[in-house]
Amino acid sequence: MALMHVDFFAKTLGMAMSMDVILPEGEQGIGVNARPVWDGQEELPVLYLLHGTSDDHTIWQRRTSIERYAAGKKLAVVMPAAHISAYTNQKFGFRFFDFIADETPAFCQKYFKISADREKNFICGLSMGGYGALKIGMRCGDRFGYAAGLSSGCDRMSLLPPEVRALPDLAALAARREELEPAVYDRAVQFFLNFGSPAQYEASGEDNLFRIAEERTAAKLPMPEIFMACGTEDFALEPNRRFHQTLNDLGVSHTYYEAPGVHDWAFWDTHIQRVLDWLPV
Repeated sequence: MALMHVDFFAKTLGMAMSMDVILPEGEQGIGVNARPVWDGQEELPVLYLLHGTSDDHTIWQRRTSIERYAAGKKLAVVMPAAHISAYTNQKFGFRFFDFIADETPAFCQKYFKISADREKNFICGLSMGGYGALKIGMRCGDRFGYAAGLSSGCDRMSLLPPEVRALPDLAALAARREELEPAVYDRAVQFFLNFGSPAQYEASGEDNLFRIAEERTAAKLPMPEIFMACGTEDFALEPNRRFHQTLNDLGVSHTYYEAPGVHDWAFWDTHIQRVLDWLPV
């Protein structure tokens, strides 16, 4: 595989951003038993692979063997940075949803031989990135044919400390800064900057996965093929089960399974391989 480190100016954010891009090569090198799969002429299917809260665009390569797993597949893998944005057009910040869902694919289609066809555009992520992948996949179901989430943060409210869930706005949170534990305050600031108040998040047809699924199915809008996996000892399991049940109730076809594991790279390194096997490449 060819690995490219890409730094570019993001118009949607007004700042320089980074992403890593893996493209197939005809010769893979010693120890990678992959046949030549791409002649460099046709447009490639693409997997946009999203990171979690604490990480960046380099993490999938540092913690998994994604480059080796993708060897032998006619597939580009694009790993963009999104900071701690929750892949959201932030209430008090920047347009990270637009950056990942719109600008990044347009950039890749312009500079690499990457297909714009819906059935060749895939998105996946872990934890916060799993939430982002499911959100982008559903909201942009006309452009993404497949969306996968590993240990996804399906319900962002479940991650918000209970003592701040009744606060009406960011000003009310700031007024309580001195009395809150630093970790609680920091988590709450992240939530309010991204989503606004808890009440705004709950009502949001842009950021609440449950409402997105309900609204899009009611409107009979395109939905991607969906894949979800979560560890049976993962703190994210209960929200994943609830979202799985919501998709069942709405009649949304999807693949869901649980396997032994916690919220860690041992689980994600194993199950990104299953995602790759699930994709039509």
